[in-house]
Amino acid sequence: MQVSGSEVYYHTQVTSQKDQKQYWADTSKPYCYVSIHEFANAFNTFHVGIKLKEELGVKFPRHKSHTAALAHSHYSVSMKELLKANFANQILLMKRNSTYYVFKSGQVRIQ
Repeated sequence: MQVSGSEVYYHTQVTSQKDQKQYWADTSKPYCYVSIHEFANAFNTFHVGIKLKEELGVKFPRHKSHTAALAHSHYSVSMKELLKANFANQILLMKRNSTYYVFKSGQVRIQ
């Protein structure tokens, strides 16, 4: 389950004591603060929370997945490849800012 940034922002507003009042839906009842624990417990007893808990409770069947889809090392790329990519990136940045490097080397020669 992926959560977008706006959903996280909305959730923090609903659970914060400062901003929760503006989201109070039942205007016939007076507002009262709902703590984070009460909010989480209510969500977990709601049908959406129960379904989500069931879906996330099932272990992933690794034997059904492709072996290349899972990382087998910490970076999944050798240190040599990382070093080559880093140097290629630095060379690209130097090419983009070549006028800066020419100007600075000219300054060094003058001094």
